[in-house]
Amino acid sequence: MTSGRRMILANVAACALLATTAAAARAQIVAEGPCIGACKSEIVGILVGLGVGGAAIGAGVYYAVHHNHSLDGCAVSGPSGLELLNRGDRKTYSLLVATAGIEPGHRIRVSGKKEKKDSGAPQDFLVEKLKKDYGPCAAEPESK
Repeated sequence: MTSGRRMILANVAACALLATTAAAARAQIVAEGPCIGACKSEIVGILVGLGVGGAAIGAGVYYAVHHNHSLDGCAVSGPSGLELLNRGDRKTYSLLVATAGIEPGHRIRVSGKKEKKDSGAPQDFLVEKLKKDYGPCAAEPESK
């Protein structure tokens, strides 16, 4: 085939493609009618997106507020009872309530709730559950 014939064949193929696309577009406009502004389907899509986004934000806030906190560190005997030197933030917490089964000198993970901090004293942590006892601490930490 010569280059002239190829050019003509390419032009015919492009025109045929455009004609079928334009016919399909015209058929869609006739079926839905012309849309000025936002179409009903676009509004529904926006409302569904807003609903899903709101639900995701609500679930995130609920989880952030209501999930139990946990601490991991070494339990030591302090002036007011058992204390825990947290490995995460390196703070000392006074352990309250369910401290049975917690041995000083052991690395533990506990779940519960942090209480508001009083100035000068270690922050209180209400222990709800001893999650895991990892055994003796590698080095005995100093309590503050």
